Amino acid sequence: MNTKNRTLLMLLMVVALFFPSCGEEFVTQEFENGVVSESFFQNASDAEQAVTAIYDIIGSRGMYQEGNWVIGDATSDDINELTGDNGDYGTFYRAASDYRWETNNPYSTTKWFDGYKGIFRANILLQELPEIEMDNALKTRFEGEAKFLRALYYFNLIQAFGDVPLVTTILTREEYLELARTDKQIIYAQIEQDLMDAATLLPVDAGDPVGRATKGAANGLLSRVYLYQDKWTEAANAAKLVIDGGGGYNLVATEDFKNMFNGSLENSQESLFEFQSVSFAPGAWSGTENIYSFFWSPVIGWANWYSPSVGSQEQFEDGDIRRKASLLIVGVGDAIDTDGDGIEEPFPSGNMNGNYFNNANVRKFLPINKNLADANSYDVNFPILRYAEILLNYAEAQNENGNATEALSAVNEIRNRAMVPIFTETDQGLLRELIREERRRELLFEGHRFFDLHRWGIAADVLVPLGYRVGVHEYWPVPLSELDIMPNLTQYPPGG
Repeated sequence: MNTKNRTLLMLLMVVALFFPSCGEEFVTQEFENGVVSESFFQNASDAEQAVTAIYDIIGSRGMYQEGNWVIGDATSDDINELTGDNGDYGTFYRAASDYRWETNNPYSTTKWFDGYKGIFRANILLQELPEIEMDNALKTRFEGEAKFLRALYYFNLIQAFGDVPLVTTILTREEYLELARTDKQIIYAQIEQDLMDAATLLPVDAGDPVGRATKGAANGLLSRVYLYQDKWTEAANAAKLVIDGGGGYNLVATEDFKNMFNGSLENSQESLFEFQSVSFAPGAWSGTENIYSFFWSPVIGWANWYSPSVGSQEQFEDGDIRRKASLLIVGVGDAIDTDGDGIEEPFPSGNMNGNYFNNANVRKFLPINKNLADANSYDVNFPILRYAEILLNYAEAQNENGNATEALSAVNEIRNRAMVPIFTETDQGLLRELIREERRRELLFEGHRFFDLHRWGIAADVLVPLGYRVGVHEYWPVPLSELDIMPNLTQYPPGG
């Protein structure tokens, strides 16, 4: 990111010492280092460190470092992973894309463990916060942030695993061992309540440090959560709160679209909530690195994972500015600066790799004006929630409610920015397909596609030819280590 908040990073490093990172300890109150003892949560500074520890999970492997792409896109028709089983992490990208979903895939296992680590950290703060003597306004904000992040992590978990254990308190070891799956509708209700609370508690502006959750982020995520449940009126209303909510959100200009994804326009007016990527975080192979897109670098020799499908390339209309911002395609005049001198070279040429699966490489999230041979150059923020998605949520929900005029107005804001003709179709079924196609183009490679296909009920139609099996690939299997110690927890698919 361009504007690094050093204070925030230092807090991340400090709280890592206080919060454990593996094993069953992430949901229980029994710790060797005594973090849940009364000696820690004494003042506002302690509470701040605890809040920052919850944010820290955003940059973990299972969340928005790599897991977001492997679980949400490599499993879809936008990625056709052709990297060989080379014994490196590319093996697991390929396994996800090929629907060889095993219990030992590091991206699904860390999705589970990282999600629950974040939930535990939120639970412990929410338990201790009321007793801390501190400024009430700050205490209110911390409560809202903890609830927003708990909702975000639970949403990630039910997307990947379906019914998962619902934990909102600190458990004893015995209670932990009794955990079982909770119907995801009950978890959705908890997510909704957390987000409604957060929207009430959080400020309109992120303030300092940059990247904090806001009222707009809470309502934006709530609109997505409602959309996933086909709660069309609620989804439209939540999106409308963002659109009319006074947060100053808007689409960035046409010429700035690409800059939202190359590190030169971060935390923009289109951003509701971003993963604040930093290049000087601990190393990538430790699982705590904050950079991710070097895995599809056109320069680093082994970084040919995450291969765009032919369909992802062919979906764009002539003149759509999002194509060049999202993809590098061989033989069509694309170019990129790979050594940071500000001069774009033809793709591929010079020090770039010579061969690309499906003749394409992902462009989104590759940095600008950086030396792409240096893994520390890839400190590009990831927009977890952005205003374009809110407009798409609103358009989809309004169309499903039979309000074509409202739907068209929202989706055509995005079409205008992309420099393509606006939609005029008012037939609900036909407009539904147009909005879905637009969502695919606008949010390409942002981790939405597999889950969109799933919630629309068309995953089998689209993905079975690629190896997807109904009754097997709706959700990922639970890590075996969890089944070994929790006899009430069942595997997916049943009998797996």
